[in-house]
Amino acid sequence: MAQFQLGGQALIEGVMMRGPSHVGAAVRRADGTIQTRVEPFDSILKKRPYLNIFLLRGIFALVEMMRLGTDYLQWSSGLALEDEEARQRQIKGEAAPDEAATATTTDGTPAKKKTSPLMGVLFVLTALLSFGFGAICFVVVPNFIAHFVFEPHIGNESRLSIIALTLIEGAVKLMVFVAYVWAIGRRKQIRRLFAYHGAEHKVVYAVENNRPLTPAGARSFDTPHPRCGTGFALLTVFVGIFCYSFLPWPDNHLLRVGLRLLMLPLVAGVSYEVLKATVNPRLGALANLVITPGMWLQRLTTAQPNDEQLEVACEAMRVLLEKETPPQPIEPEGATAMVNEEEAIV
Repeated sequence: MAQFQLGGQALIEGVMMRGPSHVGAAVRRADGTIQTRVEPFDSILKKRPYLNIFLLRGIFALVEMMRLGTDYLQWSSGLALEDEEARQRQIKGEAAPDEAATATTTDGTPAKKKTSPLMGVLFVLTALLSFGFGAICFVVVPNFIAHFVFEPHIGNESRLSIIALTLIEGAVKLMVFVAYVWAIGRRKQIRRLFAYHGAEHKVVYAVENNRPLTPAGARSFDTPHPRCGTGFALLTVFVGIFCYSFLPWPDNHLLRVGLRLLMLPLVAGVSYEVLKATVNPRLGALANLVITPGMWLQRLTTAQPNDEQLEVACEAMRVLLEKETPPQPIEPEGATAMVNEEEAIV
């Protein structure tokens, strides 16, 4: 079976694609043109093979993907801000800024702007606030509901009662997660981001099935993809139920929540290994059982893209594949993608 590695994510008015040794991206500018960016990328698991350890490798790979995704999101948001500033200047009749402000590198990609230490501090604060918000919504709230609403009726003396409380906690977390995804998807800007998410998946499918790298070649594919980050996030909920069922259920609220936060790296590592194992064709129906809930949830996190959005995703894939040497073999139609050292999340 041929092996390749393709992943990526949606950006603001664009798409990022990741291959074995490069990352490519494309963004639709306000004037209708498509701006691209492509650069080499070596995974930390390739540069430092000693980190490629069962359970631990997933943590490193996920942190790396988060950093990479954040970098490209900042890039796309910067371009969107430039377009908005240009629109405002046009309305006010002001002159355009110096050409040097939009300089490009020798390979045609936009030059990276220097960032001040304050921007770095703001980024760290934003990341901490995001983590805190996620911890409150998906750890603290479900656990407190299970504790205050259900524990008085179930108790926490036996292992069975703890497992029951953990299942209830997981069910509440799942409901909160689905409600959150549904709610943010009602916003027009997020809905457009979800359309680019769908475009990304369709183009990955097109390449995996050796179809033409055009909107027409990608249009017929569905938007959910087995290796989507949405499916991974949902998988962590189920893996968390399993892992947390082995923990005690102390009466101290902070201790109970703290134990779950400390377990998050393990939950992420186990989830990564489970997702990675699903590409094994020998697992068959078991792999489909693991993947299917995530495919269902992607109906909320992806939307049908138009041809202009598919064109952007195709351009991101094109600039990526042009840099990949040797060219990655493509699976015949209907086959499942395999990866070498780490699972590419799309």
